[in-house]
Amino acid sequence: MHSTPVTSADDRIEGVPRRRLLGAAALFGATAAVGGAAATAGPAEAAVVLGSRADTTPLPLRGTVVGRHRDLFRTFNLTSSTGVGVLTVGSKHYLMSTNTGDGTDTVQVFDAATGALHYKASTPGSAGGNFVHDGKGTIWFSSGTALMTLSVTGRSIRRYGTAPSGVTGLYDFVLDHRGRLWAGTYPAGAAVCLDPATGAELARTPRLGHGNDYVRSLSVSPDGRTLWAGTGTADPDLFRIDVDAPSTPVRVPIPGRGLNSFVLRTAARGRKVFVWHDNSSGTEVVSVHDTVSGSWGPAPTSMSGRSISAVDAAGHAYVNSQGTLMRLRPGDAVLSPEAVATVPDRHTWHTGLAGDTVLVVSAGNAALSAVPVSPGGDVRPRVDCAVSLTTLDTSSMVVDPATDTAYAGGFRGDGLCATALATGAFAHSAATAGISQIEGMVPDRGTLYVGSYGSAVVVAHETAPGVSAAGAYRRLATLGTSHLQSRIFAWASAESHVVFGTVPEYGYRGGALGTVERATGRVTVYNKLIPELSIVGLAASGHTVYGTTSVRGGYGAPDHTGDAVVFAADARSGALHWTRALAGTAELYGPVLLDGRLYVATLDTVVELRVSDGAPLRTFVLGSRTGRAGWQNAALARLPGTSRLAHLAGGTVTVLEPASARTATVLTGAHRHIGFDSTGTMWVTVGTDIVKLRLDPGTDTTTSTTAVPAVGGAIGAKYTAGGGHAVYGAPTSPERALHGGAYQVFRKAGKGTKFLWSPATGAHTVKEYGAIGRAWMRADYERGWGWPATDERGVPGGVYQVFVRDGRATKVLWSPATGAHAVKEYGAIGRAWVRAGYERGWGWPLTDEYHVGGEVRQRFSRGVTAHYRAGRLLTS
Repeated sequence: MHSTPVTSADDRIEGVPRRRLLGAAALFGATAAVGGAAATAGPAEAAVVLGSRADTTPLPLRGTVVGRHRDLFRTFNLTSSTGVGVLTVGSKHYLMSTNTGDGTDTVQVFDAATGALHYKASTPGSAGGNFVHDGKGTIWFSSGTALMTLSVTGRSIRRYGTAPSGVTGLYDFVLDHRGRLWAGTYPAGAAVCLDPATGAELARTPRLGHGNDYVRSLSVSPDGRTLWAGTGTADPDLFRIDVDAPSTPVRVPIPGRGLNSFVLRTAARGRKVFVWHDNSSGTEVVSVHDTVSGSWGPAPTSMSGRSISAVDAAGHAYVNSQGTLMRLRPGDAVLSPEAVATVPDRHTWHTGLAGDTVLVVSAGNAALSAVPVSPGGDVRPRVDCAVSLTTLDTSSMVVDPATDTAYAGGFRGDGLCATALATGAFAHSAATAGISQIEGMVPDRGTLYVGSYGSAVVVAHETAPGVSAAGAYRRLATLGTSHLQSRIFAWASAESHVVFGTVPEYGYRGGALGTVERATGRVTVYNKLIPELSIVGLAASGHTVYGTTSVRGGYGAPDHTGDAVVFAADARSGALHWTRALAGTAELYGPVLLDGRLYVATLDTVVELRVSDGAPLRTFVLGSRTGRAGWQNAALARLPGTSRLAHLAGGTVTVLEPASARTATVLTGAHRHIGFDSTGTMWVTVGTDIVKLRLDPGTDTTTSTTAVPAVGGAIGAKYTAGGGHAVYGAPTSPERALHGGAYQVFRKAGKGTKFLWSPATGAHTVKEYGAIGRAWMRADYERGWGWPATDERGVPGGVYQVFVRDGRATKVLWSPATGAHAVKEYGAIGRAWVRAGYERGWGWPLTDEYHVGGEVRQRFSRGVTAHYRAGRLLTS
């Protein structure tokens, strides 16, 4: 452990883009976790009891929802730096955008001259941020594994196909000289060629590079015959691909490239290829490759938004260079930038051509605008687009009782949103806030301290001017490069410092304890304070800070095999007073100081500890929930003015009175956040909303939750036929429409069962707490393997469940010895497995399908490995 001063309080944010798109939500897709648990298969294990087990009895308390504010986080937020473009159809010019969200209004097209909304459409899920236009009004892009096409003039959208086998993400669509679509892929790490009419795969390159899962950036030469592909993660580089001979790509080594990173963008213009990538120091740079001489050089000027326009009739391409519009001729051997005009915004998202006019496009929080610049350098008035806001899932929420304001961050969000609890008045942060997805925050004496993901950015917001005030934010520290930290979930206010705890960067374990000296804003970081563990909860008293931890590290790192730890430290020096491993625990939340004791939470217990050394005294068992350790799976808070605690996990809020060991369930169907206003009233996130929960005396024998949503239709019939409440518990949400079907979630004893219905498959259940259900969720829910076509069914030695997408069946099988794995019965390997006698022949699947070079393989429990390559299937 070492301490490091990070920065001064005077390091103010200056017009930074809303987020640097290097966090997991951008790099790893919309399914990247916010910190939720995936419950384990089979019966839940018994709760871990430390110290003595307290015999709990009912607490006569009833919870009633008496108020609600909807959609805590609303925004217009581009999916990526390629999530906006200028389109020309005949004499008309448009701006098209793809926006972060879960499918609603994710595509919006505007008249570039007026900003009026021309057309908006929803997609099966989050829209891919990369699209291509044929110049005649037809657009191609993706939404998860759905291949989508949009007609600008016809104001219509439709799904025309599905991503090819082994591909769950598609990037940077382009059209070649024969009118065929090409796209980069994940996790195949290849470029694929698709039929633009059907989506059928026509060709595929080998995996590009060594250990790469991504081809994230793709561009095509002016003649449409050569692709330039950028890869990631282990071996990022540039590859040249002949579209008519894609099986023999050629590596074009990028000088000074960083490893374990990404080529972020490629743009082929004239004889040049512009490449955005990290260098060996981890700094993003732009390198330029000359396709004629084969040489490399640095970019001749900065380029905002990873964007360079197409080439105009005079041979010029345009870039925004820190507020100066520059033009250069990429067809020349030597690039000589010329200043054209000064534009209002230093940092923009896109520079495009609308005829002979250059559009410099900015995307502020909840805003999209374009500044037109004539060929002669005349800067015309800004055109503001009439954007439609979308609602994001709530990634964090805190209530400031000093102002009765709820502050919220959004999953894949772009800032800070505020809701006045008394009136519902809503506001979104300024574009200059420098905040992305917020994991945690704390109000402290008129300042809101915010942890922004990725790179663990610490931001201080002065609350009095309001979240929309551009000058109300200061960036205090960025810990990604210096300390390899990524996320800040935990916060607390000590006597002289505000304290935070972190989760490390991708592939690492070991968080940090950080402090902000309140008087100066000076940040000090005590890295790896608790080796191997992430710090996910904090509380403070005087100069002492108490912390809880999780064995879950950064994305891509295996969980630590030891126990979770509670600790106490000095906020002024970082010196540890004591540490205590709690045997059998993997994640601990809270902590909370109450009546001379320290309390920490697991998914299904509250543990009472001695403050002086963390020794366990009693355990209060609240349920039977299990799951993989996370970073935000439970919440524990003190009810103001009482000696009671509120525990939230698995959607259930339980009130515990430790002195009497009495408990009451006061709300089901909750999300993951609790706050209290100036009157001590509890506010809880539910879905994307926040509800006001009144607690009233009940009876000695009955505690109650809020009224449950209605159950009906095909899902209701299935629920009733399967045993109803006795088997599945109560609904935690109303029935909701989903991609042509519907779903509803039920929960019993902390276990969630999702009922899904589609016209093709009918109504079936997915046990989200089971191994098959978890595998289905990892595969991207119904967007991956499809809708459940059966419930789980028992066979000798295990269970299976069938999922269907676009008529193609995937069977997921589980046995105690092999775990849960998928067999694609529509594929060559799956068909051969069926012919061999299912699990009675080759045995149970030991793996999903995986790639080795250009070969697809899958292993089975009776010693069979299936190999599929170039139309041939072999076994070994």
